[in-house]
Amino acid sequence: MTELSVEQKMSFYENGYIVLPGIVPIDTVNAVRRLVNRGLGHLRSKAQTAAMVARAAETSIDALSIDRIQEATLQSMRAGTDTAVMQLVAPESDLMNVIEDTLGCPVREITGAQLATNFPADPSAQINESGYSDENTPFRGWHGHLDGLWNGATSIHQDTSTPMTEDEWQAWLKEPARNGGLKSYPDHGTSISNFTALLGIPLSDQSELGSGNLGLLTGAHHDIERFFQKQREAGGPLGPEGPEWKRFDVDAPNRCGLRHYPETVRNAFRQNAAKTADGRIWPSPTFMQVKPGDAILILHATPHGASRVEGPDPRFMAYFRLTSASRPAGNESIYPDALCDNWLEWKGMRETVDRIRQRSD
Repeated sequence: MTELSVEQKMSFYENGYIVLPGIVPIDTVNAVRRLVNRGLGHLRSKAQTAAMVARAAETSIDALSIDRIQEATLQSMRAGTDTAVMQLVAPESDLMNVIEDTLGCPVREITGAQLATNFPADPSAQINESGYSDENTPFRGWHGHLDGLWNGATSIHQDTSTPMTEDEWQAWLKEPARNGGLKSYPDHGTSISNFTALLGIPLSDQSELGSGNLGLLTGAHHDIERFFQKQREAGGPLGPEGPEWKRFDVDAPNRCGLRHYPETVRNAFRQNAAKTADGRIWPSPTFMQVKPGDAILILHATPHGASRVEGPDPRFMAYFRLTSASRPAGNESIYPDALCDNWLEWKGMRETVDRIRQRSD
């Protein structure tokens, strides 16, 4: 397989994502899964050693041991640049041939992956970035987001009985955020950065629901595109704190939830949505039921997020952020025109997009 069929391109346009079954060689996937498990084993070994030393000394784990555990954690995160990981997106692979054919141009150099692990867990009181507890967030704790948004400089406020103090607020509001994002990009007129597409490659079996499946808000990319167009027409900026998009949800249980996509888009997906006791709408995502060897190509404008693992096994994913090599100089990480036109960078989709849009006029 080196290109999408007409039917696949139409599906990609309508849904904002496309699943490519069996396109990644299973041996390549297994090599990365072994790398992840080896890294987790190394982390466990460091923690066990630190605990044994502390027990023998009848004291708590010392600062040096904590540093070693943190270094082991960082090493497992840096594994996203390992040669085995980069083989998932080897330049001459079927996967990259399909993606670049659909883009109509090469992808900018890929420097690494996010190796995302999600372990079995029961519904908990842990507060997520939306400001709600996991146990009270419908659809296995799914709270979708757009990538490229500031998410707070400190950890999420966990106390629903007491708001953050002024000092806590000021610490949380600092930049950059934990994810490296800034609250605004005034030179570009946005408060969001954007790549062209998110590529997800499952490293574990997620063919059953409850496997920590990636959830996507199918079709929401159309609404996101129209929303950014409306923000631009109103004078911007594009993103949170721009027209009709308040960044903070002070009515959330922790008084400082983050709105990671616009409220008007959320409300457009009332059908099949759930409600929490406070009346808040929670759109129903489409959970990706995929297995090793598959790949998921997702538009930046499609809200997405992980879900709780209810089964017995951890969920492993490799994510790559892909950017078209045809972006203008200075817009490599922030391209406002592409926020307002989902298909601006997809030259290989142009015929399909034009045909569907003409039919809609």
